[in-house]
Amino acid sequence: MASHFTVNGVAIKTPTTFKIERYNVSNMERLANATMVGDLIAQKRKFYFTYDALTGEDLDTILEALWNISGLFYTLAYTENGVAKTATVYSGSIPSELHKVSSNWVWKNVSFNLIEK
Repeated sequence: MASHFTVNGVAIKTPTTFKIERYNVSNMERLANATMVGDLIAQKRKFYFTYDALTGEDLDTILEALWNISGLFYTLAYTENGVAKTATVYSGSIPSELHKVSSNWVWKNVSFNLIEK
């Protein structure tokens, strides 16, 4: 199956689980009379990728796209409800666990999030 996710044009493996968190960025505060006031500054997204298991090659592709780059921000392209979308993002941490399965080594429980700029 072709990947529906690219980072700076590099296809990465489709995750086992993909989640989008949408949130409002605001400058809310309470006045002396306890009334809440504020302005909506922006609407942003946070993208969660989870992989149950990855080969070393698949993990290397992800790391080269997200971690082994000289820039801080990059373009995520993905498909949501049949519509192609993009976001300028940066990455959080990328934890992974190395496990031996039979005679092969695999990376398990690989997860990371991409936060919209």
